[in-house]
Amino acid sequence: MNQIETKLTPKEWAIRRADEIHKFRNAQAFNKSLTPAAVQKPTDALKAQAEERYPGKKPEDIRAFNVLNRKLWVDLATLYNLLGNANKGTAEETEKIGLQAALKLSALHTIILQDAFGRTARKAALWVEEYKTADKDEEENRQLMLNELAAYEDVSFAEKFTDSLPLGENIRIRFPTLIEEWVRGTKKLIADVFAHQAAVKIIQDKYFDGHPILCLDVEAGLDASIKTIQEAVGTFNDYLKTRSELFKVEWDAEEKEDGIASAIPGEREGLLAINIDTVKSNAKRQGADLVEGMVKQARTDASVAAASPDREEGR
Repeated sequence: MNQIETKLTPKEWAIRRADEIHKFRNAQAFNKSLTPAAVQKPTDALKAQAEERYPGKKPEDIRAFNVLNRKLWVDLATLYNLLGNANKGTAEETEKIGLQAALKLSALHTIILQDAFGRTARKAALWVEEYKTADKDEEENRQLMLNELAAYEDVSFAEKFTDSLPLGENIRIRFPTLIEEWVRGTKKLIADVFAHQAAVKIIQDKYFDGHPILCLDVEAGLDASIKTIQEAVGTFNDYLKTRSELFKVEWDAEEKEDGIASAIPGEREGLLAINIDTVKSNAKRQGADLVEGMVKQARTDASVAAASPDREEGR
């Protein structure tokens, strides 16, 4: 062991491991690359540091050596555990959550598209009803078309009086609709993905001096999940914008007639659109909470391992 390695701190050893991990395709490939000597080297180096600090043979020197040796080992094991937990947790959660968020956005887009089609079907039915046919065949086709349109006329997610209850004069309490709940759930899933991204950055910056900590496949999976979400959100928001341009005049007219908006709740005000930057910003606090939990678990596991009778730490 060279002189530089005998002076490395637990954090510096952990950064070395992070740099190694980031070279490998996945955690399994990295673990296979480890040799017993490579695993033991940091422990021996930290033990040598404790011996250099407390070389005496008196009971108080031995106690001080044992305390420092254990502390250094626990600090190292905590960071190693944090590396493993960050890779495992990010791999498991981002792929699953990212796919769920993309699927929910796709389903949400389809539902709102159905609402638009229902609106179009109702308008078309009114026009077909007024159409004057020239002969029996045309009339049969007209009736057939009306029957087909009737199957879609009732498809609507627009705000209705039945979505609320009166509380007094000009006051109504409104219940969340299917669309609003869907948007809320989708935003939560998106926030979960960005929370893991934020957690990785916090761990890298705070505990590994900015060095990447993820295996290549985990890093690529996180990036792919975020890209999928961003593209899906972009498609969804573009459709909402197009829909608003198509129906705004009708919404305004219908609201004056009925006294209540006939758009999907929140749509007229732009509340259904998903602001990625806002979701990402709000996810930072969630990411910090994730890190707090991972660090606590990593240290607890390290402390338990340090107390194991199988670990030799004395001299």
